[in-house]
Amino acid sequence: MTHHALTRHGARALDILDAYWTGLAVQGDLPLWSDVDPGQFQDALDHAFLAERFGRSHARIRVAGGSVSDMAGTPCSGLPLSLLIRPEDRTAFNEAVRLCHTGGAVDIDLTTGANAANRDVSARMVLYPLRDTTGRVTQLLGGVAAIGDAPASAAGPFGVGKVRARPALACRFRLRLVVDNT
Repeated sequence: MTHHALTRHGARALDILDAYWTGLAVQGDLPLWSDVDPGQFQDALDHAFLAERFGRSHARIRVAGGSVSDMAGTPCSGLPLSLLIRPEDRTAFNEAVRLCHTGGAVDIDLTTGANAANRDVSARMVLYPLRDTTGRVTQLLGGVAAIGDAPASAAGPFGVGKVRARPALACRFRLRLVVDNT
């Protein structure tokens, strides 16, 4: 595939993840992590990851697609999600992870200096909270994809740019018939 096609696929993969998570959360509750079915977003798997939260602002990658490992420069299952982030930007990144604890999705712009081809690399990461059966946010569904013209393989650690948090899901009330006087 050409780089342009790969970049378009990465952006599309993040859109697929967003639509999937939003669809799971249709009742107004955060989705259960056990309800995640990778077969439902298979076209985004290369750019997707599942991370387990520990503490309020950290996460460890449980499983990651090939593009995520390529961006990290190493197979990253079992490693901290912050592996993708430069040390000086990890405080800001950890704050973005903490925002998921409140139940909202987080969108993060990532940048790095020049890669091996001497071109700047930009990427976008999305984080979606998933709850366990007790209602706590214990997992994150996420994705990361390069944007722009430079290839992101082995881009090295990224800096954190703009962080956009979506508000927590609002509970949608359902009406039910309580009394029928007919």
